[in-house]
Amino acid sequence: MTKNHPDITCQCLNGTDSNCNRLKVECPTDARPLTERCGCGKVKVCKISGDRKSCARMANLGVLPGTEMELLCPARRRGQGRRHGKGHRCMVKVNGGTLSLDQLTADNIFVTPM
Repeated sequence: MTKNHPDITCQCLNGTDSNCNRLKVECPTDARPLTERCGCGKVKVCKISGDRKSCARMANLGVLPGTEMELLCPARRRGQGRRHGKGHRCMVKVNGGTLSLDQLTADNIFVTPM
């Protein structure tokens, strides 16, 4: 199933400055990676970084700049939880569905509190 998002322009480039931006709007100064949000609550996506494949995957899941999500279970920081820092998951509710994101994916989603 393909979703059409005519107001979204993604620039996903290879390299250190690769990101997906909606209408090339800068993120506010309080934007942080999803993994750095301490508690549960509503957040707004302002930027998705990563390669073209990561940006496309997030777009297909409905995670786009400007999307409002609810953080249900924040990812644990390294050194907490399971041994050797493996298995960190972040659960979010977006567009009526629940997603479980691995730590690398959640690190690439920059959000602001609502």
